[in-house]
Amino acid sequence: MAGELVFITGATGHLGFRVLVDALEAGYKVRAAIRSQAKGDKILATPSIKELNPGNKLEFIIVPDMLAEGAYSEGIKGATYAIHVASPLASAYKDGDDAQKILIEPAVKGTLNILNAAQGSSVKRVVITSSVVAIMPWSAVVSAENEVVWDEKSRTPTPSGPFLMGAFEAYSASKVAALNSTEKWISEKKPAFDVVNIFPSFIVGADELVTDAKDALNGTNYTIIKPAIGQDASYAPGCSIHLKDVALAHVKALDPKVLGNQGYILSSLGLDGTKWEDVFEIIKRKFPDEVAKNILPNNGSIVSGPIKIDEKRSEEIFGMKYRGFEEQVEDVVNFYLSLLV
Repeated sequence: MAGELVFITGATGHLGFRVLVDALEAGYKVRAAIRSQAKGDKILATPSIKELNPGNKLEFIIVPDMLAEGAYSEGIKGATYAIHVASPLASAYKDGDDAQKILIEPAVKGTLNILNAAQGSSVKRVVITSSVVAIMPWSAVVSAENEVVWDEKSRTPTPSGPFLMGAFEAYSASKVAALNSTEKWISEKKPAFDVVNIFPSFIVGADELVTDAKDALNGTNYTIIKPAIGQDASYAPGCSIHLKDVALAHVKALDPKVLGNQGYILSSLGLDGTKWEDVFEIIKRKFPDEVAKNILPNNGSIVSGPIKIDEKRSEEIFGMKYRGFEEQVEDVVNFYLSLLV
């Protein structure tokens, strides 16, 4: 309920920052785990936080090593809820790296840290950011023909590698491992609090913490920006969701009326999926001047892989209608153009 304290990890990231903003807007008090005071200062300098002027409703706790045993034990004290967004990104992995060390073990350890910290604390619910790639095998993520409909009950064994297709395959394995470890922990520990897993598809949306156009290509927004500026975005799974929808769902999941010990899948366009190639037509129609001036050459490339996802249950439970692909594209392109000014 509004006024209660929410402990948030990953608040300096694309999604985590938006979750922090939405939690404050909903009336919660927020304590965010950050690695350094400089990270907190960056959050405080954003337009959204300045406008909210949260005062003592927002506090930070410095946790230099979020994988250390007991890393969150102090920060979670007094909290009613915890939202665990922090997890290593695919960009942390380079070809030849040890995927277990760089992605999988940190994802699992960070998740178990938040669960162990919540055990015996005042926390009533932990909301964890998972992913749709956590509930399906890698073969489904990259398949050119995929008729299976994936939902919250879908599960897949943790893959052992090798991860020959690189960073995104290794990242997917880390999300599978974190989810399976979470459910094993719950089965063994039988905590007094409940756990909600959020399974978003490919998240796109303006990133307020990014202030340089080059940095806008580093996150998931590359799927829209690269084709727009004439670069190759390669392949992306055919499913997407707006950042704002994902963040709001995390906050709505704190509501006791939302059933706990469940998973909720978030994706727009459902069974039809996202056709990333549609980005070119949308940009041509919505940004004709920028295309004509070659600010947006709109001649890059991207290939979609079909994925069927049933998101109706989460839309109904959260009382939301997820934004469509056109709005996703428009928001990301406007965000990118604002960085060029």
